[in-house]
Amino acid sequence: MKLPVAGVTLSAAAAAALAGSGVAAFSPAYQTLRDANILDGVEPGQNSLVVLVPQLGEFDSSEYCEFLTASAGRLGESGIALRVVGIGDEDAADRFCSYTGLDRSALTADPGASLHRDLGLYDGPDIGVPDWVSDGTLRFLLGTLPGGAPDDGDMVRPVAAGWLRYLAMCAGIGAPGTLREILRGYFGDYEAPERFSKEGVVEAGPISIGPGVGPVRVGPFSYTQWFADETGYQRPVELATVRLKHMVEVLTNWDLYVTNPLTIAQRGGTFLFDGEGEVLYEHRSKGVLTYSETMPRPLTFLSDYIGKEFSRNPLGLPDTGSGPRSGRGVLKPAGKAMGLLGLIFAQENRLQARALGVEDADLMDAKAEIKRTIEDNKVVIYTYGLSPFSTESLALLEEMLVDYTKEEIGLEWFLLGKEASAKRAALLEMTGQSSLPHVFINGKHIGGLFTGPPEGSATGGLAGLKESGELETMVEAGVN
Repeated sequence: MKLPVAGVTLSAAAAAALAGSGVAAFSPAYQTLRDANILDGVEPGQNSLVVLVPQLGEFDSSEYCEFLTASAGRLGESGIALRVVGIGDEDAADRFCSYTGLDRSALTADPGASLHRDLGLYDGPDIGVPDWVSDGTLRFLLGTLPGGAPDDGDMVRPVAAGWLRYLAMCAGIGAPGTLREILRGYFGDYEAPERFSKEGVVEAGPISIGPGVGPVRVGPFSYTQWFADETGYQRPVELATVRLKHMVEVLTNWDLYVTNPLTIAQRGGTFLFDGEGEVLYEHRSKGVLTYSETMPRPLTFLSDYIGKEFSRNPLGLPDTGSGPRSGRGVLKPAGKAMGLLGLIFAQENRLQARALGVEDADLMDAKAEIKRTIEDNKVVIYTYGLSPFSTESLALLEEMLVDYTKEEIGLEWFLLGKEASAKRAALLEMTGQSSLPHVFINGKHIGGLFTGPPEGSATGGLAGLKESGELETMVEAGVN
């Protein structure tokens, strides 16, 4: 489908005048799209979803259209006509649909971003190239970017200005939400579902990631990421891996995707119209990677039409939502690092107890008290008040709806008095573990948050038992 010359947007006054005259009046955005034939084929009275994406060779475009492609069937069942407008020519549109799976008949190629401009969509912050920067300097700088410098000398400054606006947005300048979204791609998001399938593989030169988010190879070196065994949420670097995949596709086909570098900074927008041409929903992107108001779950605005649960996770990857989750964020590698320091902490434990005057009788009394406590209670956890590992262990038990008895021996190890230090030393002698928390279930010591059984698990302790499914069994059935 080729885009004709864009129509004229009706002003509010003109729309009102038409309404008063008895002639059908539409919202200005709908009128613009209708005049441009984007809504051809939409039945009278039918709702329509029109998504304008930036350059077809853009992160936003590929990411958004993954969700739209996955939702196409549900949209059709709900009677919503889907139309996508992307910046690029017909060849770029063909390649884009082949890559993303988007129905080619739903995509209109707009090489000059004329509709984006007619709808007043954002084109980046209002900054330009200073006059004192020479064309030669700009040519050199553009030569370091994809596509290089244009052959036409008159195009050097306009193209450089477009790149300047785009890179400024990438740095968060005039682009609210962009930096947060970039960081979310690297640090993960407990509120979002998984984003990269367990079969997925990304190859980028000497770097290979996959299958899934765990295995990584860099040249001759390989390793497994610490969150490889975690499920049910968007894990660290998972979304960044998806974006790397899209970047490889675009950079290896740059000249095909990006035929008009003047539009590199142009942002997109989303419009949902009812059958009368009135706007039901509208979102105008104000930066890079901000194509939705709810980026962790971009299609929630469609929940009334395609179903709440489907709109929250149209890709159908594992998703625990904001409920119980597998994985404890950055505490997991920190816990593994702490485990390597176990011998040092054990020595410090004993030295502190002696320095505070703890004698053998004190240790015997502490052990007796601990034994009574774990015999009288099904689940017991010994904690520090200021320890993030203790806090996360308590949160995990709360998630699992486990009834437990908390024994806080102090705020932190360096704030303990004689009695608390005796209890800490007693726990070390009874379990061989120097760090807190200590968790006991039915009298059995199962370690801390990441330390302890199940043996051979990528994650031990309380978190490992939860991930393996053993924790619930232990609590319900008991361990002798």
